Amino acid sequence: MQKRLAVGSAATLAVAAAIVLGTAAAASAHVEATSTSTAADSYTTATFSVPHGCDGSPTTKLQFHIPSSIIEVTPTVNPNWDITKTTEPYTSASAASDDESAADAGERVTSVTYTAKTPLPADERDTFSLSFSLPDGKPGTVVSLPVTQTCEQGSTEWDQAQQAGKAEPEHPAPSITLTAASAATEGDDDATTASDTATTAAATSAASTDPDLVGRFLGLGGLVLGAAALVVAVAATRRRSSGTK
Repeated sequence: MQKRLAVGSAATLAVAAAIVLGTAAAASAHVEATSTSTAADSYTTATFSVPHGCDGSPTTKLQFHIPSSIIEVTPTVNPNWDITKTTEPYTSASAASDDESAADAGERVTSVTYTAKTPLPADERDTFSLSFSLPDGKPGTVVSLPVTQTCEQGSTEWDQAQQAGKAEPEHPAPSITLTAASAATEGDDDATTASDTATTAAATSAASTDPDLVGRFLGLGGLVLGAAALVVAVAATRRRSSGTK
């Protein structure tokens, strides 16, 4: 009896372990992103981990879709993959408000694609890094970066949004949750203003302590003219005195 109970308990534990391990494997099988910074309006490098192929098929291409809140992206070279960027015309809000859209129009990166030189086996992983400036936003704002994973057979769209209070979707989009902007970022404008004010004050102080050269020249000229007049007056007085004698 005890032997049967022991065997039954062991079987139950084995099933439970399999369920736990299977759940953990499923959770870690997503395309995920880790970033060097999550502060709003800061520069960051996001590293995407691709842990498997499409239902056992090797990965041949990964396309990272860039949200409209991000303008420029710098992909990190991966020697096993070729890199291409897709762009579209872009005009900044400031340029549009100043009616200078034609002069200030640029390009915004809409996607970055890594194409495998040799397909990535389904049981191997690789990482891909993109550097960019995070948008300005409130803490808790989610910046999603959907990924299209193309394989020799089939493809997977990692583009489903995680909704608060609900179970994780089957193919969640990699994302970065913004935190509060750093003090250094917030203080940049104040520091610049303070620096400009200090420079202006220093220039004003220097100007106030510089000698008034014009005043000096005028004063010197007055002394010279006064001395000349005195010489002329003395000479005239001597001539009159000589004539009288």
